[in-house]
Amino acid sequence: MEIKEIIGWVGMLLATFWAGIHMLVAGAIAVNVSLLLGAFVGMFVALSIISGLVFLLNWKKYYLPNIIFWLIMLLTLFVGYVQYIRKGDINALFTNVLAGIALVIDIIEILLALVIWKIDKE
Repeated sequence: MEIKEIIGWVGMLLATFWAGIHMLVAGAIAVNVSLLLGAFVGMFVALSIISGLVFLLNWKKYYLPNIIFWLIMLLTLFVGYVQYIRKGDINALFTNVLAGIALVIDIIEILLALVIWKIDKE
């Protein structure tokens, strides 16, 4: 197996795991906050699954949108962290396990997307 295939499989598995985590988040938001906001998070779940396909099937023309998607996901996570900080609820920032896992996956996905893009350019 080539390094590109290994990166593709790892990227796909992480994107799917990220989608699974955010399905739980979307359901909780839909029940506790707003159906519209829950659907918005659900849209990101669907895009994450498509991102996994981009990794797995090596769709070259979608590498840049894939990188941008994961950067946006990282940015939205940081916006959520800023909201925690503004409310003065610093403890919630460090006790939210799902947010911590999502942060790590976002960073790994960005790195994988950049690496696979770089490898394919060569």
